[in-house]
Amino acid sequence: MPCATDQILDAANRRFADYGYTKTTMAEIAADAGMSVGNLYRHFKNKEAIAIACMRRSLQAKLDAGVTAAERESDALCALRAFLLTRLRIGHGHYAGTRHLFDMMALVNAGHRDMLLAFERLVIRALTGILEQGMRQGRFRDLDAAQTAYDIHQATLRYNNPVHLRFNELAVLERDLNRLVDLLYRGLAC
Repeated sequence: MPCATDQILDAANRRFADYGYTKTTMAEIAADAGMSVGNLYRHFKNKEAIAIACMRRSLQAKLDAGVTAAERESDALCALRAFLLTRLRIGHGHYAGTRHLFDMMALVNAGHRDMLLAFERLVIRALTGILEQGMRQGRFRDLDAAQTAYDIHQATLRYNNPVHLRFNELAVLERDLNRLVDLLYRGLAC
């Protein structure tokens, strides 16, 4: 059985996706979570705190899934591809059905860019680890792993941008990302 916080975040995610952040009320979230408004306020001080917790949970789940997929691969190139494709699929699954995407983007960009930047650093750290693995395996040439990880992250932003994920078919994005990984490998290979 999910804990109260998970129930709240699940309910809020559905509300924000279906009705938008601005049109969602604390009372609606509480009702959807099966609790009183007073109980909701014991967990979160306001709607913005809930929205940010939803975003943080989503970003963490996407990062964790990518890392797990990469760790399942023994070859660094396969790990890189698995990390990037898994994150694409998770993001697409989250944003493709979101009718009110721009409400949440506006909220996060207005006052919570620090959270996005913190997760960006974690993604770059994970990519750095994959590149270092590839150098140890002799699969990738010697390179500045941290800088290259940053560059790969920048090159793949399209595959993590909510707008691109919302308005493009997954099959097209996967095909494009696979071609990009092939291109990256030609630059990384020994």
